[in-house]
Amino acid sequence: MRKKLFLLPLASLVFFLSGCSFKKSPSALQINSTPTANVFIDGKQVGKTPYQASNLSAGEVLIKLIPDTTSEPLVSWDGKIKLNEGVLTLIERDFASTEAGSSGQILTLEKTKNKKTASLSIVSDPDGSLVKIDGEAKGFTPLLLGEIGEGDHQIAISKDGFLEKIIKARAVLGYQLVVNAKLAQVSEGSLSLTPTPSRQDSSSSTSSGRSNTEQEIAKPYVQIKDTPTGWLRVRMEPSTTATEAAKVNPGEKFPLLDEQSGWYKIRYGQNKEGWVSSQYATKYE
Repeated sequence: MRKKLFLLPLASLVFFLSGCSFKKSPSALQINSTPTANVFIDGKQVGKTPYQASNLSAGEVLIKLIPDTTSEPLVSWDGKIKLNEGVLTLIERDFASTEAGSSGQILTLEKTKNKKTASLSIVSDPDGSLVKIDGEAKGFTPLLLGEIGEGDHQIAISKDGFLEKIIKARAVLGYQLVVNAKLAQVSEGSLSLTPTPSRQDSSSSTSSGRSNTEQEIAKPYVQIKDTPTGWLRVRMEPSTTATEAAKVNPGEKFPLLDEQSGWYKIRYGQNKEGWVSSQYATKYE
């Protein structure tokens, strides 16, 4: 079974990726993760996610991310990243208890000789993933497209047995947009499981005794997707750094109150409202 996972970069990230022109020669780096992680560059701890630096030297660096959590064991990530001069490199990581269940992506731009075209290079784990650009199938990874057109594009990367990843990014004339994506593997067994609500989540049951997975609610509403952790955080604000208000479970449905880029505002209990990531929720209206 294939599930969808959405990535909606913040407007500021799109701005950096589309501009990619610092007056000086430094490189920039931005790292986001769920949950928060400690960031190490070449063995030195430099902060926590969300992390941003705009005065780094171009070249290859070793990045290591260690999840900052004591509630559950999550697999850390490390990799060598090439920072390009005058360009922001964006790293996104969603941690899970196993490497197979973890996902992420690295986006950057590389200057090309042809200043009149924008190109695209995509590699993925696993190889052989189907790539769709703006809804049109373009081939399988690894994929190189010599011209995709300047401007915003939606990139969908999918393969059976993995969460589909959808990335929105901007192609820039004179640059090649480079995407390195890691898809989260989903086993058939985990897809059939619906975690038992904890005491903390008891507010998501209705007064009739039926859980939110069983009840029918009026549109618009959202339904929580399967997640690598088996639950999804509800936050007080539409941000990965906002305070956690509760946890909800895959399959549960909640009234949709509002939405922002990458986030849905839901009512998950009496007089209880919060925000969930649209990566792990489907909207019905």
